[in-house]
Amino acid sequence: MATSRLGILVLAVAGCATARSGSTPTGAPLSLAAPDGTSSTLDHLRAGHDATVLVFWSGACPCVRRYQDRVDALLDAYPSARVRVIGVSSNAGETHADALRVARERQVRIPIFRDEGGAVARALGAQSTPTIVVLDASGAIRYRGWLDNERLPGESGREAWLDRALLGLLDGKAFQSRSPTWGCTITRSLFESGSCGSHPNP
Repeated sequence: MATSRLGILVLAVAGCATARSGSTPTGAPLSLAAPDGTSSTLDHLRAGHDATVLVFWSGACPCVRRYQDRVDALLDAYPSARVRVIGVSSNAGETHADALRVARERQVRIPIFRDEGGAVARALGAQSTPTIVVLDASGAIRYRGWLDNERLPGESGREAWLDRALLGLLDGKAFQSRSPTWGCTITRSLFESGSCGSHPNP
């Protein structure tokens, strides 16, 4: 029984790693509102980059705040010509203006885009903040999970999940395509709560 379950898990991971992400199940392009209010499709945002890192973001999530410095550091760690890093605000109860205001107050460096209605979060399988999804040059999902296991950078025992995935993707080497996720629930409606907790990675 254990072997069968493991086989199912491996197949599920393989399917996730190669899934396309440019449109909704109905075929409509996925779009995000930029900080200046203009709209861009996800395919346009990732064009010309070997990897696009989407950090699902919420100004109300303490988990997001704890990761701010580590997320912002991605802008310096990888060449912008190859890797694009953006924040994605998908919570139903948090407007784009709210998210941008908090980001300015905290001096967040990554740009915060708005996923109105949560279509991008649903399509990419993000259930909590700060879940990270990495798309390759073709738009396929190559990683979904957390940046690390929340140990301090440089601390013994830290698992740098995202760095391993990005370096593997850029260098054409094998890497782990998923990690555990925790954090604050991405609300789909005003009737859902956004509490911190564990979220099984689908």
